[in-house]
Amino acid sequence: MISRRGFLAGATAFVPGVAGAATGLDEIVRDPALQVLGNPAGDVTIAEFFDYLCPSCKAIHPALKEIVRSDGNLRLIMKDWPINGDLAWYASRMVHASAALGAYEAAHNAVMAIEGGLTHGGVDDALSSAGADAGDVRDMLDVHIAGIDALIARNEMHAKALKLAGTPAFLIGKRLYRRLLAADEIEAAVALARSEN
Repeated sequence: MISRRGFLAGATAFVPGVAGAATGLDEIVRDPALQVLGNPAGDVTIAEFFDYLCPSCKAIHPALKEIVRSDGNLRLIMKDWPINGDLAWYASRMVHASAALGAYEAAHNAVMAIEGGLTHGGVDDALSSAGADAGDVRDMLDVHIAGIDALIARNEMHAKALKLAGTPAFLIGKRLYRRLLAADEIEAAVALARSEN
């Protein structure tokens, strides 16, 4: 069982205009290019900075999906921050390109479910298993690559403004958690965010 004091010790109150940057909470969590999972009108937003090659991000993902599903009033956004190399970039680009085919959530979940490392073929196979043909996704990537790369660059700018050291990191409500959270900690952070609204 986690104590409130111990839990809060790992949180940083979010202050708009972090580190003198013109970056505010709305800019980070309400970027119109971001795909929204869960309830788009949810009363609390969870934003996870993640990388498709981050083992901790992959480990918490099933529990995070279940928390969002069972709560029903959470808005989840995934802030791709592909800091682990070219394959992470490839995965992020392809998953975002799948949005043009209406397959973002299924593609994202399928790539997060890949065990171990990533390969181009593994990402393509995961997309296909999610109902998004890799060839069609590549066609969409050709059309949308400038916007996708701009979104990922904004995510990186936000991560740097928040002084994140790596992935995962979470913004839940107005609080920043610069580390992996366990499922019960995510639930506690949601409850805290609701109490602060």
